[in-house]
Amino acid sequence: MIDVLVVDDEKHVRNLLVRMISNAYECNPIEVGSVEEALQLCDKYKFDLITTDIKFQNDENLDGIEFIKRLRLRGIFTPVLIISAYATPEDIAQACKYSPIDYLSKPFTQDELRRKIKGLLEHTKDSFERYLREAEGLIHSNFPGDLDKAEQLVRTMFSIMPSSPIPHYLMAEILEKRGNSELAERHRGAAKALDANMKGYRKGDEIESD
Repeated sequence: MIDVLVVDDEKHVRNLLVRMISNAYECNPIEVGSVEEALQLCDKYKFDLITTDIKFQNDENLDGIEFIKRLRLRGIFTPVLIISAYATPEDIAQACKYSPIDYLSKPFTQDELRRKIKGLLEHTKDSFERYLREAEGLIHSNFPGDLDKAEQLVRTMFSIMPSSPIPHYLMAEILEKRGNSELAERHRGAAKALDANMKGYRKGDEIESD
């Protein structure tokens, strides 16, 4: 199960996307019609994937690229799939500065949409795995400053895979090393709440994806 946000100012397009995504991934996407609404939701909730158009008729100054830019400035690195009939090569080149990004041109098929989403989710999993291994090494290092570097990586992991319990387990380790047992225990509690199979986490574990 993945949490998806669909952003488009045309209701019939949002309805179509919600139906197609929910059929492909058995999820219940949230839909909004403006960038402002989307930013407010992203400040409150964590999503595994966001889809957005480029052009919004209700606000020419707040388009899809500006939306993505503001997400990244907020430290939100959720993968974004741009779905548009009007995106220019310049638009795509500008958006790709804020990776992970992919583009799907309208009209599109169910299979095309599924492939694009699958590719973005796999990219996220690979990035998460890389950050995880780096963070593990830094947490167990005795070099000054490595624990701070590990924390930065773990905070990025929170952003790119918000439904995973692993960043909470790692943050608990970091906090224990700093002597903050109370906050460490809170992160363990959050990890257990997200850990549906109650597997826990050990260094070197494989990452599961939806």
